[in-house]
Amino acid sequence: MSRIASRGNRVLAAGFLVLLTCLPFASLAVGKPLEVGQKVPDFSLPGLEGGALSFEKDIRGKAPLTVFLFMTTACSACYDELKEISEFVGKNPGKVDAWAVAVDLRGEQTVGPYRKANFFRVKYLVDPKFSLPRAFGFNYTPSLAVVDARGVLLHKKGGYSPNERIADLLRTFLK
Repeated sequence: MSRIASRGNRVLAAGFLVLLTCLPFASLAVGKPLEVGQKVPDFSLPGLEGGALSFEKDIRGKAPLTVFLFMTTACSACYDELKEISEFVGKNPGKVDAWAVAVDLRGEQTVGPYRKANFFRVKYLVDPKFSLPRAFGFNYTPSLAVVDARGVLLHKKGGYSPNERIADLLRTFLK
């Protein structure tokens, strides 16, 4: 019996290690979600323009603020928030680096046509495993995270409130 249990434990441990290597954010997803005031750890996700993008190398510090909107292409509230972010970016060039983190299960196959149909002033990351939103403590879309140029999380908000203006929020952090 102990040989069988031992073999089962080895199989279970091996399966867990395989799972960890398959998840790009295993280190982010484990433990407590990121809180306001904490530094965002480095992560890597595929972009629509090809190749993986690293937070530290390719995203952090490109503008005074970085905004991540966790969204799906079928979400009308996500569309409304992307539109508002895009308008703000257009009126405030160089001040906000905006990213739509699409969690659609079909990834680029769904997100690519969405980007082409909607001319938002955002860049896209693809995260069909929902790993990055979970690292921030989100379980649904739309969800928003605002990060400063040093990589510190300034604000996070889950859900959509039509009376809350993202533009007003971003202006407070740019003062």
